[in-house]
Amino acid sequence: RRSPMLPPVHPAAWYGPLGESVRRVAPATEADPIAILVSAAALYGAMVGPHWYVRLGGVRHPPLIWPLIVGKTGSGRKGTSMSAAKTLARGWGDYAAAYIRARTAQGLSSGEGLLEALGAGGGGDDPDREPTAPDGRLTVVETEFARVLTAAKRDGNTLGPILRQLWDDGSAGVMTRARPLQVEGAHVGLVAHITPRELRIKLSEADLAGGTVNRFLVVLSERPHLLPHEPPMPDVSDLSYWIGRHLDQVRAGGGEVRRDRHAEQLWPRVYEALSADEPDGIIGQVIARGPAQVMRLALTFALVDGASSISKSHLLQGLAVWHYSTRSVRELFGDAQTTTDLRRLAEFIAGAGDAGVTKSEVYRLFSGNRRSSQLTDLIEQLERARVIRGRREETTGGRPAYRYWWVGRPLDPVWAILESEG
Repeated sequence: RRSPMLPPVHPAAWYGPLGESVRRVAPATEADPIAILVSAAALYGAMVGPHWYVRLGGVRHPPLIWPLIVGKTGSGRKGTSMSAAKTLARGWGDYAAAYIRARTAQGLSSGEGLLEALGAGGGGDDPDREPTAPDGRLTVVETEFARVLTAAKRDGNTLGPILRQLWDDGSAGVMTRARPLQVEGAHVGLVAHITPRELRIKLSEADLAGGTVNRFLVVLSERPHLLPHEPPMPDVSDLSYWIGRHLDQVRAGGGEVRRDRHAEQLWPRVYEALSADEPDGIIGQVIARGPAQVMRLALTFALVDGASSISKSHLLQGLAVWHYSTRSVRELFGDAQTTTDLRRLAEFIAGAGDAGVTKSEVYRLFSGNRRSSQLTDLIEQLERARVIRGRREETTGGRPAYRYWWVGRPLDPVWAILESEG
């Protein structure tokens, strides 16, 4: 059971064999299911390689997803989620098992070190040393992402720019006085872990301006339950067989993957909703790559399915994961922006859906810190704007209760699409 303090995950996120695999194993691990899902999707996309892509605004986007798992020390179970994802991935066939063994590395030290691991500059300072991934195929697990953010702020550090280049098109390099380092066509997966406090403290204006962080899929993670006696891992071999078979098929090919007719019809609404969900300030800068992130996710889920095109279900799955990421960012940085009482009340009523909210629930929302007259004024403002509708309800043996429903345009257009189409 997920904590009520975490954002909701729309059911569309669990579509397909990968989503179903995570649903099955979730009761047997203390890892957050959404953290397992994005970590497993990142591994799959990294294994596929760069030859499949979607086109967005003239730019090619491969199945490359970089989750940034944000959770408290211990209870966030960040490492547990990656361990569960690797366990799933080992069941996808011989290539996947070999990739997990030989092509997953721990930690990022410097931009130059990463380039050398990808085969740039031979063996670096040691010419006899073999690079980890001479063909540019690698997944890095960075369990101390705060250290990366600290290093990126040092003068002359190249890690931030190199990461951005690798996410953008797989080509990256640095010019040094001794010897230049350059890689082309690399396909580097990255799964990073950090605590909420570290992310808030370490994130600087330079990180935001450069755009390093908005290449990541920020995902809040929390232990959903306690398992003092860990149960056996459920059997997912039937699903793993098909995922592995599809992996072998797509590794042998490449090309552009397009949206099918139904997904293409939905895409303008999705694109408009993503464009509308671009607030100012730090939140807007962190979630600035919504369309690209959604399409990378949808592409990855389509390839997991062995599909030749992105279906409506794949698009909604990518949108559901992205929605959770945007709500994670708002949860993490909401205190950095002032939410007015009126906006807070509007979001509360809109989020209640068909159930509506009572006046008593409105009072509890503000924890008794607002006078009754102030809350009545807020409610009347929303009624005059014709975005809420109120009705008096008779109660047994007490004063009449008032209940309010949202009747205006959706405040969360992405969630509205997921609800209407998913």
